[in-house]
Order: sequence, then C-alpha cells, then structure tokens
Amino acid sequence: MTAPTHAQQIPGQGRWYIHPTTGEKWPSITNVLDVSVSKPALKPWAVKITADKAIDTIPAYIAAMTRPVCKPKRVADECGTCRTCLYKAIKRQANFVSDTASDLGTRIHAVAEAKVLGKPYADDPEVEPYVAQLLRFFHEHGVDVEKDIVATEATVINRKHGYAGTGDLWLNLRTGASRKRLVLVDYKSSATKPALTAYPEQGQQLAALANGESILLDNGDELDAPGPVKAAFVLALRADDYALIPMPMDGDLPAAFKAFLGALANARWHHSQHGLKPTAALPAQPTRKAS
Repeated sequence: MTAPTHAQQIPGQGRWYIHPTTGEKWPSITNVLDVSVSKPALKPWAVKITADKAIDTIPAYIAAMTRPVCKPKRVADECGTCRTCLYKAIKRQANFVSDTASDLGTRIHAVAEAKVLGKPYADDPEVEPYVAQLLRFFHEHGVDVEKDIVATEATVINRKHGYAGTGDLWLNLRTGASRKRLVLVDYKSSATKPALTAYPEQGQQLAALANGESILLDNGDELDAPGPVKAAFVLALRADDYALIPMPMDGDLPAAFKAFLGALANARWHHSQHGLKPTAALPAQPTRKAS
C-alpha cells in the first residue's frame, strides 16, 4: 500500500501510527500480524530464490576465482565481479526480490487510489495491466465509482483495543442476490502467484480494519469509521486477471477479529521485551547437607 501519512517505522518494532495532535501511538495491523503469525512458506521461498541466484552466478563465480577480492564498506562500492561481492549479492537476492515485489504493490496502490479519486498520476506501464483489472472488477460488479465508494486508503484507529491500520477500499457492493451493502476490500497484487491466492491472516487483517472506530485524517482530525461493514474481500490483482475472494475464508468475520485480538496481545508483549538482554546468569546454589 501507499505510505500512510502518520505511520513510522520504529527500529526493531516495526510500523507504528502516531497521532499528530495527541501523540498517541498504536502498532499497525500488519506489524501485529508480522510478529504473531508464522509464515513457514517464506523460508523455502527464500532458499529457492537464493539457490536460483547461486546457480545463475556460477560462471561469474568461476571467473572471479582468479581475481583479487575487494573489501567494500558499502553496497555502492562493490565491484560486483569478485568472489566477495558475488557472494554478498547471492545473500541479498531474497530481500531484493521481496523489495521489488513490495515496490510494485506500492505503485499499484498509488495508481489505484488515483483512479478511484479521479486524481492525476504518472504513467507506469508496469502497473497499468493491474489497474486495468481493478477497472474490470468495477465494471463486472456494477460499481459506480462516484456513488458506491465510501472511502479509500483511509487510516482507522481502534482506541479500545489499541491498534491502527490503513484500508484500501470501503464501498457499497452487490454480492450474490443481495442488495448493495458496505464491504471492505483489500488489494493484493503479485506477478507470480495465481489470482485465487489468499492466506488466513488476511482475514484477521480485514477484520481488524472493519472494526476501526474512527478515521484519522491527514490534518489530525477524526471522523467516524464507515460501518457497519457487512463483508470483507481480498481483491487479488494480476496483470491478466483478478479474483474477489471472501475473507476470512470461512466467512466468520467476528471470529477472525477475536483471533486478531489474540495476536495483538502477543505482539504487545513482544514489543515490551524489545531491547531487553540478560545481565547475569543465576549462580549455582550450594548443596545442603542432609541433617
């Protein structure tokens, strides 16, 4: 998503939202889920990306065996051809691919927001196919952008439970045979995954957003959050397709919110432990003689 106005990255503690007027601070929804939800698929993915890069680098690595190694202090100073620099590039590949995907997603969000609000935006040929699928979704689901969209890229606060997050799209949408009702939609883009892809924690994310109490505006003012939200969806955008996926996948939005609150409690405890280090080990206790 685009960078929310009041969000900040706090070293070692992830993204937090800070109220510009009151100074209140809340962990972001994604921060909470990053701390509390295990993602076992990430490790094999990173291994594959690293292995692929290593295989592709074999010819260059062989050629580098006869060259002197350099010892750069910054990435910008690396020669890119010696063994040391090639090894570092292999190690960084998974992060590079992840950052590249994240950048694409951010750009897609930015253009999608501009399309929804009717604002100008810079041409971005790589992004256009994804945004075309968003417009296709609007057309095929009978969305009137001017009448049906309630909010976009809005930061919500829940003071009762202590969190904040930014949602992509609140709109009145007809689902099935029902009349149009207020739903929450979160864009998820990928250049490699099939459109019909979603994960359980995305249900928690949307449930948390749906339970926002107020919207925090850029100037620090607050409005009541749109609601009540009747349903939530992931809109999976691909260059040549899209899928509107009900979330959570079992349809139980209140249960997903309850699960998020458990994740929030866990994340809050971990945040409280940041920076703590052991200062001493407990010494051995003298053995008492039996009387």
